[in-house]
Amino acid sequence: MTIFDDIRNAIVTLDADKAQDLTKEAIDAKKDPGEILNNGIIQGIREVGEKFEKEEYFLAELIHAADITKSCIDIITPHLPVTEMGRRKKVVIATVKGDIHTLGKDLVSLMLRIAGFDVVDLGADVATMDIIDEAEKVKADVIGLSALMMTTMPNQAEVIKYLNDMGLREKYKVMVGGGSTTKEWAEMIGADGWAPTALAAVTLAEKLTSQEVTHDRR
Repeated sequence: MTIFDDIRNAIVTLDADKAQDLTKEAIDAKKDPGEILNNGIIQGIREVGEKFEKEEYFLAELIHAADITKSCIDIITPHLPVTEMGRRKKVVIATVKGDIHTLGKDLVSLMLRIAGFDVVDLGADVATMDIIDEAEKVKADVIGLSALMMTTMPNQAEVIKYLNDMGLREKYKVMVGGGSTTKEWAEMIGADGWAPTALAAVTLAEKLTSQEVTHDRR
């Protein structure tokens, strides 16, 4: 067992004091901050996310683990090299126009933030152009579109259509999700990927942003 394993276990068992003490101990022992983050903290919250999806943990445990994770990240942030801190990818996420459901989208936002993404959450029932305008404003890497109801799924397609019509489609990776969506639906509307769960959304976002970036950052 390494100290990274100990940090991971402390987060999984929801022991805030132990997780923070171990993180400080790892810093004092001159352990690499990037390894503390990736091999300890992030692995811990991933395991919590898996337990949540298996219904071994509930929303309260997930939120508590997220708070523990944030406190540990706050401890190591001053020690991370500038290059490490500068790698954060930006995600603009929203529940599309006409749909007021937020729980799934909120969980995805939470998990993305924990995984190190810079997330702009626009909320629910967001107009297509408001999503695109925000993506342009913050120079997003990924646009995440949630729709729970079948009647609002076409508004996910509308965002992609508008991006195509405006000549902006190549600037963004677009991922979709929500209770009624499927992988086939995502492929049909030209999305870059589909995620059935919050944990899968993090994995997908990491995969999409690890690909060659074609954004024009001027």
